[in-house]
Amino acid sequence: MSIFIKEKHIDSKYAHLEKYGLIMWKSFWTPAKYQKNIQKIDVPFILNKMDEVSKQCIKKTILASALVEDKVKTFWSFLVTDIPQTVVGEVGAIFSNSEVVHAQSYRFLLQALNLTDDVENIQEIPCMKGRIDYLNKHLSKTYTPKEKQILKKIVLFTVLVERVSLFSQFYIAMSFNKNNKGLKSIYSLQSSTATEELYHYMFGLELINIIKQENQELWDTELKEYVKESVLKAYEAESKLVEWIFENGYPSHLNKFEVSNFINYNFNQVCKDVEIDLDFDYDEDYYQEHNSWMMQALQPTEPDFFDNPVGGYSSVEEVISDEELQDIFN
Repeated sequence: MSIFIKEKHIDSKYAHLEKYGLIMWKSFWTPAKYQKNIQKIDVPFILNKMDEVSKQCIKKTILASALVEDKVKTFWSFLVTDIPQTVVGEVGAIFSNSEVVHAQSYRFLLQALNLTDDVENIQEIPCMKGRIDYLNKHLSKTYTPKEKQILKKIVLFTVLVERVSLFSQFYIAMSFNKNNKGLKSIYSLQSSTATEELYHYMFGLELINIIKQENQELWDTELKEYVKESVLKAYEAESKLVEWIFENGYPSHLNKFEVSNFINYNFNQVCKDVEIDLDFDYDEDYYQEHNSWMMQALQPTEPDFFDNPVGGYSSVEEVISDEELQDIFN
């Protein structure tokens, strides 16, 4: 049995992948969950109380995140055409729904901060163009046979899009509230989004490992070198993007080394996860003391299906208990 061979029903060999659909249902939320408080509290705080350095930092962070979120809405829903397993199609559909929620959330933030027109303008800035180029390249056709092309696509999307291209922005945005600098609802929105992106990443890793185990010949030296080169280009692009975000200076609660250390940790982690021989220098002790708070904060959210449940709709917690959730991942 191969994951590339179409199955009409969920094959027991891949049934464990269903857990990612269950965890996403557990954390289901909509943009409305955060919009009211963002509009009433966070946006006025940004516009009227933040110093100019912090204001530019958070605006650019939101712009950079919004551009990515808007471009990744369809990847998981289309993946079933490459991996024709029922469970992949179902989880992919759930993931795509969450990406739509993320995109709509950032669209709201852009509108609230009067940044909608800026999204188009920043795409021509060299650092943003570099990010767009490497994000688009992961979909380009590089290899035959088809299975090798699919593996390449999943590896690069999982690593570059779901993990490293957004997490530095999550870190920056969440750091304000973490350091008592306001933006509590934006922190919560970012935390919900980042948690879901982390589960997308974990699902992608499982698919990658399954493909590698079943088709060891696909993960050859040529593909490893291609991925390695792509990761290095992504690192260069992300580093330049962060320079752009902080071109007016760093807010008082952040510094260059802290942000760089977090980025390098993330790149090291993904290289380890997909078995790529690259080493990005970071300080482990500093990470544990100053950076680790964000990854520790990413826990599944527990909102109701709707802010005010009516009729026959029930909260997700009533469907999956915390004990059942632990069993899913044990």
